[in-house]
Amino acid sequence: MNLRIHCSRVGSIALLFLLLAGAEADARVAKVAADPIPDALWAYMQGRSWRAELRCPGRDELVLLRVPYRDFDGASQTGSLIVARSVAKAVATAFQDIYDSGKFRIYRMSLIDEFGGDDARSMAANNTSAFNCRTTDRGAMSRHAYGMAVDINPVQNPYREGNLTEPEAGRAYDEPSKRRRDIVGIIVDGDVVTRAFARQGWRWGGHWKRSVDYQHFSNDGH
Repeated sequence: MNLRIHCSRVGSIALLFLLLAGAEADARVAKVAADPIPDALWAYMQGRSWRAELRCPGRDELVLLRVPYRDFDGASQTGSLIVARSVAKAVATAFQDIYDSGKFRIYRMSLIDEFGGDDARSMAANNTSAFNCRTTDRGAMSRHAYGMAVDINPVQNPYREGNLTEPEAGRAYDEPSKRRRDIVGIIVDGDVVTRAFARQGWRWGGHWKRSVDYQHFSNDGH
């Protein structure tokens, strides 16, 4: 796969919010594209997904991906993800494979900055996202902080540890017995999503033992 990386400038706030919210895909060119982060978007990220008090990656270490996906109605859309430059090709290839298969639906794909960098709000909105320079509940840096993790359809694919399920709406899908393959947006072992990421050497949080994170894929399994 040839990943197209080219320069981009944002000329208005309207275009910035187009990047944040995602836009309907051009059906003629449904390919993942990668760009340097535009000035206006970088400024918008400050205090949201990029936090000066943490050891966040530099701007030149991150890439903006424009990702085609099929929504829950089956319509083609284009979403936005920010990931580490070092893993951009792997993430792009995985999402391209998912889109080309025509077999999986994604509810929404917007930069987490639209939710103020708040992971709980993003999950509750069933938003697929990647980079967010934050710590985990245990105080360690999340893989999302480095742009090396992706969360997909958090409602259908929740995080569960003991009696805790996040987001709350994910309780309908937080046990293996509830996770049927015919549910739109759900990720199950051996499906097109897990296989697409596995081909890139990425691991699925659905295989975790002490807790389980069905939405989560990362380059090192954490």
